[in-house]
Amino acid sequence: MPTISVISAVHPGARDYLAEAYESLVKQELPDGWDWEWCLQEDGDTGLAERVLPPDERVRIGHGLPARAAVARTMALTRASGTLLRTFDADDVLLPGALDRDIQALGTAAWCTSAALDLLPDGSTVPGPYDPPDGPVEPGRFLAEQCADRLSVLAATFAAHTALVRALGGWPALTGAETIGLLLAAEAVAPGVFIAEPSTLYRKHSTQTTASERYWRAEESATRLDAVLARAEALREAGWQWRL
Repeated sequence: MPTISVISAVHPGARDYLAEAYESLVKQELPDGWDWEWCLQEDGDTGLAERVLPPDERVRIGHGLPARAAVARTMALTRASGTLLRTFDADDVLLPGALDRDIQALGTAAWCTSAALDLLPDGSTVPGPYDPPDGPVEPGRFLAEQCADRLSVLAATFAAHTALVRALGGWPALTGAETIGLLLAAEAVAPGVFIAEPSTLYRKHSTQTTASERYWRAEESATRLDAVLARAEALREAGWQWRL
């Protein structure tokens, strides 16, 4: 059965939202013959996911030394059996049709990303301010936007062929910005598309990793972005292209 592997890192701040994330997966309607699996990796050995989630053979949970989200995502990738994968933050919500639209887009593209809505603590939602047009992404667009500190998409909506992600080495082992790093690496070696219909409610809350002041310390934040930009530039200069 063709499968799309949903990849998530789990940290304690997601505890109150993990069940809702699971329910949004269960409600996904996929093309005939398709199924999903959820590959979660706890950033540590807390046993949080087993305590919160019901038994489901499609949910594949792993544990490991705490090393932040990038390493957890790449560890989860080792359990992915699907030909396609989708990034999903464990405290977010997938909107109806999200995985179906990803699968359809990846029928002709190497990777895709999609619109998202910020989900605020009061339950209201806000659309992204800079969404690109629906359809093929102009080569180099996201790299140029990131260089200008104006990335127009939420990189946590990234979906791709699993083989492409493995060829790129998964998520870069950084303390943050790993979803941006993978997006820019994929853009450097293959064409992609943007899906204008929102796929995700991106939850804003006080316990998310990007809510801490420490996360945004200027020197470390700049170092992370320097690393993802250097990787994308090196791939682009190498001239290697990934093809379906």
